[in-house]
Amino acid sequence: MEFRYEAANAEGKVLSGVLSADNERALIQLLKDQNLTPILVEALSTKASRSWLPRRQRAAGIEETVQVVRELATLLAAGVPLAESVDSTAQAHGASNIGEAFTKIYAQLRGGEPLSVALRAAELELPEYLYQLVSAGELTGKLAPALHSAADQMEYEQRVRSEMRNAMIYPSVLVASGVGATLLIFILVVPKFANMLKSTRGNLPDISVWVLRSGLFVKQNLLWFGLGAAGLILGAGVLLSMPVVRQQLREFASRLPVVGEWLMNAELGRWAAMLGSLLSNKVPIVRAMELAEGSVQLGAVSSRLQLALRDLRAGKKLADSLALHRTVSPMGVNLVRVGERTGELPEMLRTLGRLYETASRDRMKRFLILFEPLAILVVGAVIGFIMVAIMLAITSFSTTTI
Repeated sequence: MEFRYEAANAEGKVLSGVLSADNERALIQLLKDQNLTPILVEALSTKASRSWLPRRQRAAGIEETVQVVRELATLLAAGVPLAESVDSTAQAHGASNIGEAFTKIYAQLRGGEPLSVALRAAELELPEYLYQLVSAGELTGKLAPALHSAADQMEYEQRVRSEMRNAMIYPSVLVASGVGATLLIFILVVPKFANMLKSTRGNLPDISVWVLRSGLFVKQNLLWFGLGAAGLILGAGVLLSMPVVRQQLREFASRLPVVGEWLMNAELGRWAAMLGSLLSNKVPIVRAMELAEGSVQLGAVSSRLQLALRDLRAGKKLADSLALHRTVSPMGVNLVRVGERTGELPEMLRTLGRLYETASRDRMKRFLILFEPLAILVVGAVIGFIMVAIMLAITSFSTTTI
């Protein structure tokens, strides 16, 4: 069987041609025996494009991306050569797009390119600070620790996002249950008492008339209400998929009591942890500050950090810049100042990040403690209002009958 192939040689140059082999696996082994790295293998007889790594791989999630960075760091720390580590990673993750990307990285490494350049050329969805950490690790000869730091930071960011997402599950279920219960009462219960509107000849209380008419209206237009609800859900999903809308909602939430403090602490914790990781891997402080500030999503925090960065470029110390613009708490300023005096700034920043992370969790718990009874109270008040209206209608009907 004949195959068309594309493969990279030791210099990173991509070669192509046609070879005969019993099957695809045999051709791949033949190319490897010639010190070529297979990129694409296509059976000419069927015209079906098949590659050593499938062309339509599934997209890797953030968890797998972190795992890949961690695996590469572990292999390098164990003394495995860089090219061999990358090749091993490519084969281990061939089912996702990371496998194909690392195959290209491997080809570029064999062509003499540094890992930082090869990673950028692979066009993986990686945070900007990872490239800076890799570049710093290459310069200092500490690539494995730099990759471990990048994986730690990516795990930290994923953990913060996951905690926020999980924290909103229970309130969302609670609100949805309350809305669903109210709609069921309007659809199934209230219409059963609708005949009272005609029988009592105007003796019903106003709230009873309003509730009964609302129930009838909902039941008579149930299809339109269903379509409207589906449209609202679909529209909300489309809007929430837009980064601009999500950012506006995030900014609005940051101005709310309790929730705003929770989000602010989470942002500052992520910023401090990232800055500490970058500095510990010998990234210059101005560049590290730029990268850390670029990851901040809340405008209120970002604007203060930009002012502090401006002062830092002008020659001020980091602690003085943060204190001047009230970017962090006085305790945080003291930690940064101590770090600058003792030469332990990266460790002090990581400590500050942990403190803000703990404060963020405390704010999150406080929010949930306040939200749960408030939501139950609102839902109970709405359902209670409906039931009172129905009971008043029954009472008025009984009085009129007597």
